[in-house]
Amino acid sequence: MTKTNQKLIIIDGNAIIHRSFHALPPTMTTKSGQVVNAVYGFTLFLIKALSDLKPDYIVLTLDKKDKTFRHLEYKEYKAQRVKAPDELYEQIPLVKKIAEAFDIPIYDLSGFEADDLIGTISRQVNSGIKKIIMTGDMDTLQLINNDTQVYTMSRGITDSVLYGAKEVEDRYNLKPNQMIDYKALRGDPSDNIPGVKGIGEKTASELLNNFKTLDKVYEAVDKSSGKIKPRIWGLLKEHKKEAYLSQKLATIDQNAPIKFGLEAARCQKLDKAKIIALFSALEFKSLVPRLNSLDKYLAPEPNKTAEIENLFTISDKLARDEKKFQYQLINSNSDFKSFLKILSQQKIFVLDTETTSLDPLTTTLLGISFSWQEGEAYYLDINQNYHWLKELAPILADEKIKKCGHNIKFDLKVLNNQGLEAKGIYFDTMIASYLLNPENRQHNLDAITFAELGWEKINRKDLLGEKFAELDFAGVSPKKMAIYSGEDADFTWRLVSILEKKLKAEKLWDLFQDIEVPLIPVLAKMENTGILLNKKILKQMSGELKIEINKLEKDIHKLAGTKFNIKSTKQLKEILYEKLAIATKGIKKTKTGLSTAAEQLEKLKDAHPIIPLLQNYRELTKLLSTYVEALPGLVSQKTGRLHTNFNQTITATGRLSSNDPNLQNIPTKTALGKKIRQAFIAEKGYVFASLDYSQIELRLVAHMSADKRMLQAFAHNEDIHAITAAAINEVPLDKVTLEMRREAKAVNFGVIYGQGPHGLSQGAGIPYQKAQEFIAKYFVTYAGIKKYIATNLEFAQKHGYVETLLGRRRNLPEINSTIIMMQKSAERMAINMPFQGTAADMIKLAMIKIAQLIAKENDIRMILQVHDELIFEIKEESVKKYIGQIKDIMENIIKLKVPIIVDIKYGTNWGEMK
Repeated sequence: MTKTNQKLIIIDGNAIIHRSFHALPPTMTTKSGQVVNAVYGFTLFLIKALSDLKPDYIVLTLDKKDKTFRHLEYKEYKAQRVKAPDELYEQIPLVKKIAEAFDIPIYDLSGFEADDLIGTISRQVNSGIKKIIMTGDMDTLQLINNDTQVYTMSRGITDSVLYGAKEVEDRYNLKPNQMIDYKALRGDPSDNIPGVKGIGEKTASELLNNFKTLDKVYEAVDKSSGKIKPRIWGLLKEHKKEAYLSQKLATIDQNAPIKFGLEAARCQKLDKAKIIALFSALEFKSLVPRLNSLDKYLAPEPNKTAEIENLFTISDKLARDEKKFQYQLINSNSDFKSFLKILSQQKIFVLDTETTSLDPLTTTLLGISFSWQEGEAYYLDINQNYHWLKELAPILADEKIKKCGHNIKFDLKVLNNQGLEAKGIYFDTMIASYLLNPENRQHNLDAITFAELGWEKINRKDLLGEKFAELDFAGVSPKKMAIYSGEDADFTWRLVSILEKKLKAEKLWDLFQDIEVPLIPVLAKMENTGILLNKKILKQMSGELKIEINKLEKDIHKLAGTKFNIKSTKQLKEILYEKLAIATKGIKKTKTGLSTAAEQLEKLKDAHPIIPLLQNYRELTKLLSTYVEALPGLVSQKTGRLHTNFNQTITATGRLSSNDPNLQNIPTKTALGKKIRQAFIAEKGYVFASLDYSQIELRLVAHMSADKRMLQAFAHNEDIHAITAAAINEVPLDKVTLEMRREAKAVNFGVIYGQGPHGLSQGAGIPYQKAQEFIAKYFVTYAGIKKYIATNLEFAQKHGYVETLLGRRRNLPEINSTIIMMQKSAERMAINMPFQGTAADMIKLAMIKIAQLIAKENDIRMILQVHDELIFEIKEESVKKYIGQIKDIMENIIKLKVPIIVDIKYGTNWGEMK
């Protein structure tokens, strides 16, 4: 009836759902706040199983919520299990939707577990068909026989193991049919199966190796033959009832009252578009490319135009709707003239540059694509026609013509280095996506297109092959580039109207239009300007650091009593926790053992003299590799300056970040950090001017909370940390010591970061009880802040977000989570984000206004932004001309109930500013 090489996959749904839920972070959510980690893990493992095993049939089994016959046998069955969070159960209907999209029939039955249905289906199916049980645990190993295997997750959810009889014997030294009796003897804590008290895995395995079955074990017990050790004999005799109860509980029922229909489980030709639509709703973009491994199961796609079919697989929905995509290659002067005439008539368009690298200073511009109508795009082959740029210049520079793009800052920099200036920037889809979902890290065009349109863009790997990561399009034909780049421009155009409506609906349009978009050209100019670097300082520092690191290495080896690789986590664990036997109380455990992470070593700093040396070693090696040795290699050969990249779409609070290099993470308070900063120098005849907002977040706390005591302190320019110290220590202001002030400063900032007693005690280095008392006294002193925090948390719980004074939002759906860890984390974010986010909005606004002030000046450059600080490179004789105006802009950028103060420092290098 069936062929012997056919396969049936039987999915143990609940086991995989639970395994995925605990293996993946609960922060894996959709925009609406729906936790989807378990669904994602299930789907990922399903695709992997289909790809690896290539079944002919597939079925999903699930548990029902009600109790089973095992609960009737033993009321304590699974009684110890803590009820799983609601976030897990809410995902089961979504798993069912995945099964439906993949045409997988679902079986569940009251009074029985999924394992029983798996066993029953295995028994009912013809012995000529190979059965493979897909699961996340080991409960079904007992079902393995000549035509049944178990395919289970190994590490996490990405690795898998296929168990047959041999694999079971290799791991457990038992046969599959002994696994029931194995559980009968050792029990199963996860299901609260008691087993024989006092008998563990090793003894259970030895008994079954000697006697084969539970019955034979008890025959030996009854005969008192002496073949069993006295202690074990006593345990077996005392707990015989529990042993046989456990055997019954562990046995999978293969006679559940269901009738399995094999044909209904036959793998059908799947509707890829239907699956992609569901993936789009669940925001599983990363899983779409994995569908390519399932060609065997996918229905043929609709015909596409021959040209596109020969080049790539373009989006399914595009082809299904049979829209015509006119992506025109412009590579002749006559075509360019016609195109230019049409372009000049547009009031708004999208542009997208294509280059040979991601370095806008040195890259070659290959082409530019334009789009202003859905389904249409034009690609200019600039690489063969550089003279066209001059004719494009007036249109690009016309502020009345609105320009849109995706990550348009890159395009501005590329064009700028070709001598072109693009004005009239209107829309950036990357930034729009970020404002709508700031907690999401995926704002690339592929991700947004998939999320908003449900379409899969052309895969860059199809275009570039194995070198796709290098993003070098130099070897790609203009014809192919026209389709690839045209699609980028077309989809960006489609997204502009969609995202604009969403921004307006969410009341984020003003923030987008007044702050984020005007900031784009400001940042582009700062990045192209760059900063000078004194390589000699870093070279000297490198030699000094290497000597110090070498000395530390020797001292560490001496204290350890042996040489070892300090950078090896495995070897370090062995030295600290085994050889030196340092106490491990309170040290976190990872999958590979006790942690040696920085925060864990901090807990041990007084436990052994080797710990401070290790901390120092790590700090020095990190500074050496990240800055001292890396920075000189990042200096542009073209400009002789270092050019960082400022990111608008990374932090959820709205703060800018920087990379390549990250200049915001250079230590500020250590001698080494200051020395690294000394390598950043002003051009000859220029000086650096640093303008830094003073205690801006605390001033915002005073403004937003309207706390009378804090408002008074800032209004009279009092020392807020000293005032707090006097209050929480209950001493007069003139009796406040430096140590008291240090602790109070930690409390002031700890509160606005949502710290509790535990976090404060660690951050300030004070006992837990003292931290608890300080926080209590703090909220008595500043009762307005306590009230504000409570009100803000209530708002977040009701609306699912918090916002800044200027309307920037951070979505916090997890604030109502039943997972306490997630809830508390969201509460801390809810407390801090309005302060930090408003500070970010303020400095961005200031940058825009300052950029307008100095736009046409040649004697001043805005070169760096580091959190609340702006750094300018100014000609020495021009300092007085600008500083007063810049300070005035910054201090009056918005109106607060307290004065805004800006501190000013000068210097010829960044590390020595006074």
